[in-house]
Amino acid sequence: MADNNNNISRKDALKKIGGLALSSSMLSPLFSPVKEKKKGFPNIITNKSSSKPNILWITGEGIPLRVLGCYGSKLIETPNIDRIAKEGMLFNNSFCTNALCAPSRATLLTGKYSHSNGMLANPYYPDLNHFDEDQQTFPKIMRENGYQTGLVGKWHLKANPAHTGFDYFSYKRGAGGPYYNPDGYMENPSLGSDKIVKRSRNGYVTDNFTDLAMQGMDQFDQPFLMMVQYFNDHRPFDPPHRYAHSFDDTRIPEPSTFWDDYSMRSAAAEEARMRISDMKDFDPPENYTERQLKQWNYQQLMEHFLGTMKAQDENIGRLLDYLDQKGLTDNTIVVYTADHGFFLGEHGWFDKRFMYEEAIRVPWMIRYPGQIEAGQTRDEWVINTDNAPTVLDLVDLQVPDDMQGRSLKPLFHGENPNDWRDSFYYHYYEFGSPHWVLPHYGIRTERYKLIDYYTINEWELFDLERDPDEMESLFIKDGYDVKSGYQPVAKKLVDKLKKYRQELGDKTGKPVKLWPTRSYN
Repeated sequence: MADNNNNISRKDALKKIGGLALSSSMLSPLFSPVKEKKKGFPNIITNKSSSKPNILWITGEGIPLRVLGCYGSKLIETPNIDRIAKEGMLFNNSFCTNALCAPSRATLLTGKYSHSNGMLANPYYPDLNHFDEDQQTFPKIMRENGYQTGLVGKWHLKANPAHTGFDYFSYKRGAGGPYYNPDGYMENPSLGSDKIVKRSRNGYVTDNFTDLAMQGMDQFDQPFLMMVQYFNDHRPFDPPHRYAHSFDDTRIPEPSTFWDDYSMRSAAAEEARMRISDMKDFDPPENYTERQLKQWNYQQLMEHFLGTMKAQDENIGRLLDYLDQKGLTDNTIVVYTADHGFFLGEHGWFDKRFMYEEAIRVPWMIRYPGQIEAGQTRDEWVINTDNAPTVLDLVDLQVPDDMQGRSLKPLFHGENPNDWRDSFYYHYYEFGSPHWVLPHYGIRTERYKLIDYYTINEWELFDLERDPDEMESLFIKDGYDVKSGYQPVAKKLVDKLKKYRQELGDKTGKPVKLWPTRSYN
């Protein structure tokens, strides 16, 4: 970064904020939730004769598109997830607005961006967590309108699931492993109770949560909502024993950007600590060269990750079979999506967080027999704020005005709204151990992506048509100026970014500022 105009150097800026989580001063003013009047827990409403559809909502943990057969994967077969797409509709362009576990899950529940629902980062950053369990969620609305509701799997919110709309719940304490015989299953002891008890269960966590989901649905009278939130494809990436060696004899090719040296992008890419070469997860050999170690770690990561995906796909098959066996298939909407994407070697990384394609793209597919024609694909842009309003609209319930997404229901019926979005806004907040990804916000359009790492005053601009791998930022290295020919594009994107922040009411982070450059105007 140039030192003119009284700007500090990039290294000094990094030193100044290094070692500290993003403080509240960087996010002033922070989210200040408006509390609703507390409601009691309604009696369980039975409705065996209702014609309302059931909903089985399945959310994966960090699912990159390239591990799903229905998105063209050559790495692994996922016949059960593919079945949902084959028997329903698949969206080619689905994105999250904050590529991190807890914030994305809060957005799925509320239909609101992180700055509006209060969950800016994961739970261990208290300055960035203001999630009020009294705020509106789509499960609350469904429960108040005759639905029984359930949640099993990953939760990761500092809230009681009963207070956020669930009659039945079982979630695993924490964000990751162990995945065999964990003792941290947090459950309510009876349907409709807001009490939380801790239980131990033997076996593999993904298998157990599928069992628990089916046990919950067995207790429900129709209509019901069951949210199944798998998370075994998360660090420590432990597959079940039955799939632990499925890929031992397979050499998986590295992605084209595997050897990225970050020389044509901002300091944020250089400083992030999520490089595969540094992973210690798989007890790497001591006598390997740096290059050999990176390749060895990659193979181990892929073998483990794909093994966990086989288990997840298998268990989704069990859920679909359950619906068939219970005679529920024709009256049950099935949705499959994920909280965020994941880097599997792209740019030499693992994990997510960055506003790069591998982290922000998520699967989105839906099956609704008799209502959505099978085998369809759509190219319209979906973002995770759309999930809550879509579910409510599907069951003919009013979407609250404060939800910031848009129902996809017209698209299911073949409509082509001429005012559908052609861009979206992204904001990531969490900065600290172990990954040290700098806070940033940005905007993505069909061709361009602009990212502002506002704590160090550095930008990235990508022409996705010419550089789909996002290897070359069009900002001149160690300076603010934009490469020749892209100044008008940059100006337009900055103006659009400002407009998004204003319209969405995002006052977190720092205000959008122009970079000092002779060629901006």
